[in-house]
Amino acid sequence: MKAAGNPKMADVAKLAGVSLATVGRVIHNNGYVSAENRRRVEAAVSRLGYVPNTLAQGLKSGVQMVGHILQFNPNMLFAQISRAVDEACTQHGYRVLNFTKYGLPGEDQRIVTEFIGRRVSGVLITSIGQGLDPGLIKRLERARIPVVWIERAPEGSDCVLLDDRAGTYSAVSSMIQAGHWNIAYIGREPAQMVEKRRLQGYRDALRDNGLPLERGLEKLTTDYQPVSGRKAMAQLWESPQRPTGVFGAADTLICGAMQYLYQAEVKIPTDLSLAGYDNTVSEILSPPVNSVGIHAAEMGQKAVELLLRRREEPNRQPEAVWVGTELVDRGTVVRPKA
Repeated sequence: MKAAGNPKMADVAKLAGVSLATVGRVIHNNGYVSAENRRRVEAAVSRLGYVPNTLAQGLKSGVQMVGHILQFNPNMLFAQISRAVDEACTQHGYRVLNFTKYGLPGEDQRIVTEFIGRRVSGVLITSIGQGLDPGLIKRLERARIPVVWIERAPEGSDCVLLDDRAGTYSAVSSMIQAGHWNIAYIGREPAQMVEKRRLQGYRDALRDNGLPLERGLEKLTTDYQPVSGRKAMAQLWESPQRPTGVFGAADTLICGAMQYLYQAEVKIPTDLSLAGYDNTVSEILSPPVNSVGIHAAEMGQKAVELLLRRREEPNRQPEAVWVGTELVDRGTVVRPKA
C-alpha cells in the first residue's frame, strides 16, 4: 500500500509502531536500533514507498530545483537543448539537476528516486520516449511531480515537439526549386514519430511537386552515426539511380556521407547537392553544408513554461507545444549538371 503523495517519516513511524527518532536512525544508519525495530522500519519504508528528503535543508532556504533527464547521444543538439533548459530555469529562479541516461542497469530507478528524494519541482525528459519505464513516471506522478517531455514524447503527455515534417519539407523543396528531381533521403528507420515526421516531409515534398517516390533513393539506417551515413551514401552513389541531391536527416549522417564523397572525389555542390538536419556540425564541415536549424532556446523556454503551467493547473488537459525550424543556406544546394 502506497501513501498518496510523498509519504513522510511520521507515516513510516506510525506504520512501524516506533518513534520518529528510531526511523531517522534507520534511514541515516546512525545510532543503535534493535534488529526487530530495524526490520519493522524497513518493512514500512518498502510498503509506503517512502523516499528520504535529501534536500530538506535546501528547501528550508528556499531552493527550488527542476530535474532533467537526457538520453546520451553524440549529437550536439542535445547539448544545445540542455543549455537552453538551464538558461530557461535560471530565468524562472530554478536550479537544474541534470542526469544523462546511458542505458545502464537500474539507472532509471536511481534517477527517479533521486528526483523524489530531492523534492524537485518538476522533471523534464529530453528525447527518450519509450526508453523510460512507465512505472517510474507513475512514481513521479504519485509524488505530485509534473513531467514535461522534449521530443519523442508518449501520447497524452505535456510535451514540446519539433515540426520535423516541415523542416525536412523545406530542405527537400529547396532542392526541387533548384532543379533537382532525383533526390535521395538518408535517415534513421521510422520506428518513432520523430523519424516518421522527417521521412514524411521528404515524401510530401516530392509528391507535392509531382515527383515520383523511388524507394531505392530512401536509405534507412539503424542509428545516426557517421558510419551509417557513409554506408548509405556509398550505396546511393554506386547505384544506377545515382542522385543529384541528398538530404540527411541528421548532420552526423551528412558527416559520414561526406567522408565517402571525399574519397570518391565527388565535388560538393558541383557534382552533388547536400542538405542536413539539426544544424549542429554542418557549419564546420568542408564545405559548410545547408542544414535545417532547430531553435533550441525556444524549446527550452517552452518546456519550462509548460512545466510551470502544469504546477499551477495540475488537472488541466495535457498540452503539446510545437516549435518550428529554419533552413540555413550555405550554398550546397545548386542547380544540377545538365
